[in-house]
Amino acid sequence: MSAREVEGLDLGAPLRANAIRIVRARVAELQCHAGAAFDPAAATAQHELRIAAKRLRYLLELVGPCLGPEAEAGARAAKELQGVLGELHDCDVMLTRTAAIESLEAFLRIRRDLLFRRFRGLWARESELGTFSALASL
Repeated sequence: MSAREVEGLDLGAPLRANAIRIVRARVAELQCHAGAAFDPAAATAQHELRIAAKRLRYLLELVGPCLGPEAEAGARAAKELQGVLGELHDCDVMLTRTAAIESLEAFLRIRRDLLFRRFRGLWARESELGTFSALASL
């Protein structure tokens, strides 16, 4: 999955102006993948959402000091989202390799279900707090 192109960057502009444009593009990318990721069986969409969260997190860790407290909250949320979706992806990968081991497969399915619920809860909490909306509104 390629990163969404950022329109309107100005090499002569201050860092904050360009950082805001890039953050908005990364938040839009995150939100674009979120809808499909709420289907429990949508492993590809969940993986793409993890990649989008990773891009946003690393960006915010880099330019956050010039953006204020919204960037710190966004980086924390993106890190948590990236982590839970990474664990979810690990379950998906392992499930393709454990078909002959029923007990391990059962364990991974239960773990995946718990991680998926954690992902939904995390997304709901951050939506209620307005974490990603605040970034999009910078």
